[in-house]
Amino acid sequence: MEVSAISTYTIQLFAGLAERTGLRLVSVEDTEPMTVNRLKVLLCKQFPQLATQIQGALVAVNQEYAQDTAVVRPEAEIALIPPVGGGAPSARHSCRISAEPLDMKAAYELLEDVYCGGTVLFVGTVREFTGDKQTTHLSYEAYESMAIEQMQRIAADVERDHPGIHTLQWHRVGELLPTDIAVICAAASPHRDDAFAAARTLIERLKKEAPIWKKEFYVDGKSIWQANER
Repeated sequence: MEVSAISTYTIQLFAGLAERTGLRLVSVEDTEPMTVNRLKVLLCKQFPQLATQIQGALVAVNQEYAQDTAVVRPEAEIALIPPVGGGAPSARHSCRISAEPLDMKAAYELLEDVYCGGTVLFVGTVREFTGDKQTTHLSYEAYESMAIEQMQRIAADVERDHPGIHTLQWHRVGELLPTDIAVICAAASPHRDDAFAAARTLIERLKKEAPIWKKEFYVDGKSIWQANER
């Protein structure tokens, strides 16, 4: 009787999952074929205290979001993506993950174009007060290569829907203080209506689709990872 070979699957962890396990890489072993759902089941057995978070997370395979039924190969790049929250600019768009402060003037100058009559910049900053909670600082983390890939897809979709437009998506990582700029999403277009619509689409999709997470730290000593809406 032939015995199926045992394969090892290595999974990257981010944000709260990495923090709570104390690990950036974990592995599971099983016989092939392995599905995304089976992978989650094995991880839940390995980390039962995180079962809810694991089941609620997405799985990326080779930097593509994968369905539960998708088959995963042992050599694949696998990442467990908690709910979510630089690349070189191309001729039409700029996507960047940066550990350095973001510069509004530089963003505007990058989009400046004699053919564009309207430029809209959305600038997201760290707020100190949320209701009765006072924030001391935030810490942003990203699955950078995949985040850039997702941002580029968003840009391509927006530019397809609004011909002639130029877009920009920049996001900070690392520790940020109140009033620091966390994100800039911008669009330049021949017409202002397209620029407004595109800039809004960029920030809404970036928050939902890019694997970027933030941890909020409060004056009372508490902290929490905040999940963006999907």
